[in-house]
Amino acid sequence: MAENRRRDSLALINGVIYPMAYPGRAQAVFSRGGVVEALGTDKEILARCDTKTVVLDMKGRYVLPGFTDTHIHLIAAGRSLETLDLSGARSIDELVSSAKKFLSENPVPQNGWFYARGWNQNNMDENRFPDRGDLDGISTELPLFFERSCGHIAALNSRALETLNIVPGFRIAGGVIETDAKGVPNGIISETAVNWVRMKLPPHSKESLRRWYSIAADKLVSHGITSVQTDDLEIAGSVQEIFDLYESIESEEKIPLRISHQWCLRDGDELASFIESGNNKRSGRYFRSGPLKIHVDGTLGARTAALREEYSDDPGNRGVYSHSQGEMNKLVRRAQEAGMQVAFYAIGDGAIERCLNAVEAAKDADNADMAHRIVHCQVGGADLYARMASLGVMADIQPAFVTSDWPIVMHRLDAERARWSYAWKSLINAGIPVGAGSDAPSESLDPFIGIRAAILRQDLNDKPEHGWMPSQRLDRVEAFSLYTSGGANICGELPWRGTLEPGKAADMAAFMDDPFTVSENDLLNVENGLTVVDGRIRFIK
Repeated sequence: MAENRRRDSLALINGVIYPMAYPGRAQAVFSRGGVVEALGTDKEILARCDTKTVVLDMKGRYVLPGFTDTHIHLIAAGRSLETLDLSGARSIDELVSSAKKFLSENPVPQNGWFYARGWNQNNMDENRFPDRGDLDGISTELPLFFERSCGHIAALNSRALETLNIVPGFRIAGGVIETDAKGVPNGIISETAVNWVRMKLPPHSKESLRRWYSIAADKLVSHGITSVQTDDLEIAGSVQEIFDLYESIESEEKIPLRISHQWCLRDGDELASFIESGNNKRSGRYFRSGPLKIHVDGTLGARTAALREEYSDDPGNRGVYSHSQGEMNKLVRRAQEAGMQVAFYAIGDGAIERCLNAVEAAKDADNADMAHRIVHCQVGGADLYARMASLGVMADIQPAFVTSDWPIVMHRLDAERARWSYAWKSLINAGIPVGAGSDAPSESLDPFIGIRAAILRQDLNDKPEHGWMPSQRLDRVEAFSLYTSGGANICGELPWRGTLEPGKAADMAAFMDDPFTVSENDLLNVENGLTVVDGRIRFIK
């Protein structure tokens, strides 16, 4: 950590402290200037306090290191909390009716778009994507842009297609524009085509971005989350907008948690310009520039995740790659030489293989000992995990995904590939460092939903009965480590945060019930009563 000259101090006493590190449980903890100085008994900690120390009696509450969300879209998550949520739609008719009701109560400004997200065809009676015809039943006057829960597939109405000039023959590199039998776009788009549409939407006002940021940041700290890595580039519009937003908020002392930004830059030229401008080195106390994010493939739901063998339910289809191997090799080498970690977005085993090829190709470049990571890392294999361990590549998983994806995996993949999918226990047993995030708003930002999913591998209806691929279930300590020491580790920050040890950041959360003894389902009812970031109280109930 950077040198810290603050002298403010905080003591939490009469609690149960789980430091997630040796030697284990303590009764109290003391920090000064945002840094943990000691753990011990109440008597030992009170002896360190002076008249200015803030002393909180925890009354037996349970204190853990603050949680890390390794992969989130913070501003989009904030926006999702005040826009139409389609996750509850159980039919396309229900989707249409809820959208019409929302629109009648929330008129769209002139020249605006009607945006909504969260639908999942697997939860709807028709078991298909909504298309232009369905959305035209909501409005033919306003352009509509409805994203699937994963954010990689979207539906547009006729007005949106017309506004964007998406006509027969329209193409987007790395994207999919679906068409009907006559070759006319049917309103269903995926992968980079979705990103392209986002970039074409009217820019959001600075006031909107700040409001959505504030909504999400408040929600995060209320859940005990003290550090996130976010990708807000698409919603903010530009690199400069990101820096202007977060650096201005930090200058106003309105950042209650640690935020690192992942940069999903378009190509090598944009990356070179980013590095030459020194943007990769910009850092404040709470906001800093983070990894290069490289999209490698798509999703299983859209059959665009890149596989080494064809989809079982779509012969001949092996998914979509966003970059050639040569392009990826160049991006990784340039980022690594500049000291930037690479966070690959990769779901299919073919995509993971390309990530590992790129890391291996950069082993003769500067900073060869840098640990890169694979976000999602869903469809694996014994050979891939062995290579990851050998190359020092880490896994950044989203446990809640298994709760929504398990019904389709056996259809998309054969039994052998399914066995190596969402294989978290196998990753850990292979010696691969693993951390976790939510990918909110694709899933809830509540970390206990992810922790429960890692332990039970069941959805919120307790399906499947014994958990999907139960041999991959994690124990309680492993699951909580994903969000504490594991999260800090894959973000490259374990030396100074992620556990409660002397010399590390005083980032803590206190829970009303013991998260290590309540039942797995009762984890969803565990309430956070206190969040401390950098030795400062950011949330108290």
